[in-house]
Amino acid sequence: MNIFIIGSGTFGTAISNELANNSSNNVIIFARSLDTVNEINNKHTNKKYFPNKQLNLSLKSTNIHADIASADVIFIALPSSVLKDALVDFRDYISQNQLLVNLSKGIYKDGNTIIDFLKEFLDSKNIVTLKGPSFAVEIMEQANTLLTLGYSNEDQKELIHRIFMYTNIHFDSTKDIRGVEILSAIKNIYALLIGVIDAKYNSPNTRFMFLTKTFTEIRILNNEFQGELDTLFLSCGLGDLCLTSLNDLSRNRTLGLLIGKGFYNSNAKENTVIIEGLNSINNIYELVDESVIKELPFLHKLHLFFNSNEKSFHLDFTDLLNQ
Repeated sequence: MNIFIIGSGTFGTAISNELANNSSNNVIIFARSLDTVNEINNKHTNKKYFPNKQLNLSLKSTNIHADIASADVIFIALPSSVLKDALVDFRDYISQNQLLVNLSKGIYKDGNTIIDFLKEFLDSKNIVTLKGPSFAVEIMEQANTLLTLGYSNEDQKELIHRIFMYTNIHFDSTKDIRGVEILSAIKNIYALLIGVIDAKYNSPNTRFMFLTKTFTEIRILNNEFQGELDTLFLSCGLGDLCLTSLNDLSRNRTLGLLIGKGFYNSNAKENTVIIEGLNSINNIYELVDESVIKELPFLHKLHLFFNSNEKSFHLDFTDLLNQ
């Protein structure tokens, strides 16, 4: 099976390396930098992201966009902020016969998910999504990992299972593609919140009190964006929320810890992590009806915090506990 991964960052590299463990797969990872291409092909490393890791010897790299035309399955592993520009040069080489797999996370200002954008931009309906509790460094260590596959038909599901045979990636699945996409964006907001709580209180009791209440808000948002209730209980929902909320490898949790400890600088909004967190909060907040916002006090307070010009604004949620 010919597999092409767009994106040679941490997650793209990790997934590529794991897929290469299946000898039936011919895996090519796209990198813009010729130096990165040569490093992967000749030294079998990608030291920018994994300085101490050797890549699978069968994994190959290219910086030629047209090479995507021979792929059976295409993985998109790019930050949502660069997705549109990065795919322009691939568009003419992608066909309906190729299965597209979205690994990118985010929601746009118009309410469209990345899957919605890909369907229109690439003129293809043959697209699935993979999301779940997964740190790239853990995948590189071959840790057993569960992802949620959002798919449309059984052929897509069978193909994904086939290419991941003999790897440590496992699946639960649903046809609620929109729910999988929405939850992957929403959970980052509440991972940030739990980071704030842990920094302020350092109490398991308090942490899980807030985690329980955040799940209520996530349920409301999932419903507002037309996700199915059952999807909340898959790995892309409850699993991913817990991973990103409770583990210090999570960038959004780390940002929350910094805020909770008073180290957040509102003038440093050019920071990539802050930009991503702020965009998720603002986009989702502005898409939700005002009547629903009243049921989302945590989201409302986070939105106020990031958009306030008051330097003395302190982020505290204890006044909301009885709401």
